[in-house]
Amino acid sequence: MVSKSQQEHHLSSARAEAVINVANAVNSTLELDELFELTLSESIRAIPDADGGALFLFDQATRLLLCRAYVNFDEKVEQIRLLPGESFTGDCFKMRKPILLADRTEITGYPRQMRPENKQLLNHSMAMHPSNNSYRAMSVPLITAKGECIGVMTLNGFAEKGTFTVADVELLETIAGLAATALERATLYEDIKIKNNTFKTMLNYQQEQLVNMNSGLGLDVMLGQLFSVVRKPLSLLTVYGEVFNTAGIPEHDRPANEYLIRDGRQLLGKLLIYANGHPVPKQTDDYFIQQSLLYFALEINRQAAVRQVEQRYKTELMDHLLNGMLSDGFLVRAERLGLDTSGVFLPAAVGIADDQAERSIDQLIRQNEIAGFLEMEISRTFPGSLMIVRDSIYLLILAVSPETHYKDSFRRLSVISEATCRFLHDHNPDLYARFGIGKLVQRIEELPDSLQNAMVTLKMMEDSKHGERIADSSHFLLERLIDGSSVKEVESFVTTFLGPLHTYDKEKGTELAKTLKAYCRNLQRPGNAAKELHIHPNTLQYRIKQISRLLDSDLTDPETLLNLQLACRLAGV
Repeated sequence: MVSKSQQEHHLSSARAEAVINVANAVNSTLELDELFELTLSESIRAIPDADGGALFLFDQATRLLLCRAYVNFDEKVEQIRLLPGESFTGDCFKMRKPILLADRTEITGYPRQMRPENKQLLNHSMAMHPSNNSYRAMSVPLITAKGECIGVMTLNGFAEKGTFTVADVELLETIAGLAATALERATLYEDIKIKNNTFKTMLNYQQEQLVNMNSGLGLDVMLGQLFSVVRKPLSLLTVYGEVFNTAGIPEHDRPANEYLIRDGRQLLGKLLIYANGHPVPKQTDDYFIQQSLLYFALEINRQAAVRQVEQRYKTELMDHLLNGMLSDGFLVRAERLGLDTSGVFLPAAVGIADDQAERSIDQLIRQNEIAGFLEMEISRTFPGSLMIVRDSIYLLILAVSPETHYKDSFRRLSVISEATCRFLHDHNPDLYARFGIGKLVQRIEELPDSLQNAMVTLKMMEDSKHGERIADSSHFLLERLIDGSSVKEVESFVTTFLGPLHTYDKEKGTELAKTLKAYCRNLQRPGNAAKELHIHPNTLQYRIKQISRLLDSDLTDPETLLNLQLACRLAGV
């Protein structure tokens, strides 16, 4: 017969052996998931009447206890999220003390019940057992050597026979202490492993971006590479008017973050990052973003260098054209730069007027967007055309089919001018465009004069505040005819016919000169003249009599009217 002391010695030896087994098991790995499973399974093996359990770790981010391992429960138990103090498991964590519930009555009657959603998950996870519940349970805190409580281990007894004793709780506390130390060490190892993997990812990312850049894959691919690691919608804008977007850009949301892309003090563009329901950027994301800004700057500069070379060739070609230097290789160079020389040519000059002097990054980007938009519209409507920016003017050599009539080309260019003005207005109501058109020419030798014609027309549109978006030289024949006269001769002509009116207007504060101009412009439609001046037709007739009296002229005389019309045009009143 075995004595009581022998039984206690045997039990003590068994517990010591269990502790050694648990210690060997938990120290055999540094992999967290494997350690969770070993800790729980070895603990159940060490407690005779335990046949199930769960291990919960406290998550600092959510401030909740999360199930990391379980035995004899359904997988639904993994979805349980316990608050500190919720149920006996949460209470054990909060109080940092073990809890022993010897029977089902103590379990079901525990004062701190689970929240309904967790209770439902728990019931579902125990549905496999005939009793649908545990007959006994005990929880012990996982406290590290530094005194930090990192979680809870709960053991259950699903068999009706059996009991948990105070000695079992003490044994589980010892095991929990070993497990907490091992978990702390494994967590440190996991952190180091994550950091190493992150460092490896960073190095791989750098290498991939360098390959993308050196292979000339472009900003679109490079932006996609950044998207693959940060997993947030991105937009990249350059000062050259280029816009690149990844998937998922929200239609109306503002970007959550903006990063300027610079090369020293030179501004090259900006990177926009949208939240779009995604979590706050991780610390590692900032590294990828900062590295990408460097590569984006290098790629933008590389592409800018290519543009500068192309722009230089175009500028030289245009300079030679304007100076009439049409060598044998001119057409060859023009063709290499994209000009279709198989048809006829229609030169045009486009001026973008901006009343604002501000030069912010957004405006700089916008100006280049305008250039990109204009070039896109021109290349779509007139394939094989050439465009170059010279002295803030967009000079166009439009490639036109030989069968196309001038009026049709003018109409198509009018559509482009309207689209350009709409585009400008959408960006900034203070921006507007004017298109000066030259003559349609068939031979390259005629191109210099026609291009000069377009530039002169544009200047006359700007000087006269011409109200139309587009005009050709036929709108300014009189101005160009008079342009050859001396300033003194022009002033003498204007003074002869309009001098008395200017003097009277200045002395009396009237607008007779303005009235005469409207009258001359609407000779056959006096009602339109009155409407333009916002006066009654009778008032117009009264003013005309005043003008006739001051000038001592008969305004019904055709020759007198011609001279007055010419004087008004020259004076610009």
